[in-house]
Amino acid sequence: MSDSQQLWENYAACWSADPGERLAALGAVAVDDVAYRDPGTEVGGRTELAAYMAGFAGAFPGHRFRIDEVLEHHDRSLARWTQLGEQGEPAMAGVSTALHRDGRLADITGFFLPA
Repeated sequence: MSDSQQLWENYAACWSADPGERLAALGAVAVDDVAYRDPGTEVGGRTELAAYMAGFAGAFPGHRFRIDEVLEHHDRSLARWTQLGEQGEPAMAGVSTALHRDGRLADITGFFLPA
């Protein structure tokens, strides 16, 4: 597994992490001033991203993300992912891109693929 694959795996785990552990887990994979955007939001900083992740966890209890593939070059990566439901069934698929800084994610953009 590449460093980028592991980074995305750890980032994906943050979305379903215990609320008391989420911010610390996010600190291991994202820079403090991380920028995050998807079609529904745009946030800046780890604290805001952790709050957004908490909202996701509340809206989709028991869901988690599986990283299916990671491509990388020149401190940038693209992750293809699947959102899994409580029973492990696919709920949504998408791709996310990121600029890396200091070995962590610095600027993340998520795209939801049509069903």
